[in-house]
Amino acid sequence: MTTPPLIEFSRVSKIYGRGEASIRALDHVDLAIREHEFVAIMGPSGSGKSTAMNILGCLDVPSAGDYLFQGISTTGFDRAQLTMLRRHMLGFVFQGFNLLPRTSAVENVELPLIYRGMPAADRHRLAKEALGLVGLGGREHHKTQELSGGQQQRVAIARAIVTRPSLLLADEPTGNLDTKTSIEIMDLMTRLNREQGITIVMVTHEPDIAAYAQRLLRFVDGKLETETAHQGRAGHVS
Repeated sequence: MTTPPLIEFSRVSKIYGRGEASIRALDHVDLAIREHEFVAIMGPSGSGKSTAMNILGCLDVPSAGDYLFQGISTTGFDRAQLTMLRRHMLGFVFQGFNLLPRTSAVENVELPLIYRGMPAADRHRLAKEALGLVGLGGREHHKTQELSGGQQQRVAIARAIVTRPSLLLADEPTGNLDTKTSIEIMDLMTRLNREQGITIVMVTHEPDIAAYAQRLLRFVDGKLETETAHQGRAGHVS
């Protein structure tokens, strides 16, 4: 039996507002992403890419169609069920890092595990392991303001993967970083995908960043216009 895609849109539409004021942000979109893929999403402002990411992250729901996670329809999930799916299956990385400012790196990474009710010793161990994976071993007790922008994004990535999610969603993860640091972060994400098997879906407006992915989805006017497959760039972070 063929394994279903990790995530799948089946004729997904999203409409905001009513009547003549309504906006169709997504228009009957079909897409499928399998485990261990690294996929980039691009498109102009208003194309629907952010709406698609919000639905993938269970932060929003379709107006029509179906979003399936591991072959299971999420249609009809209530708020508590969507929260549980986010908490246990998804990791998020944002452009703005979203770290607690006067808190250490390890405490920031532990945060999702606190929500799960994990004992302190266990969450501290897993947080240190996650920081090691992103190249921040030995900086566990540095406060956020003591870290560079690139290091802060590494902490944010560690926080996203500490729960060992099935899917990592990255929204403009290099948007606040310079070119050199952006390359370092993308090499890291490539390594996490290839060596740790983490499925990654990333929104970006930069073609050079999208080139790291194995597949590119381009949205235009709420529709998935093109899909392009390529090898992606090889990471070289040690």
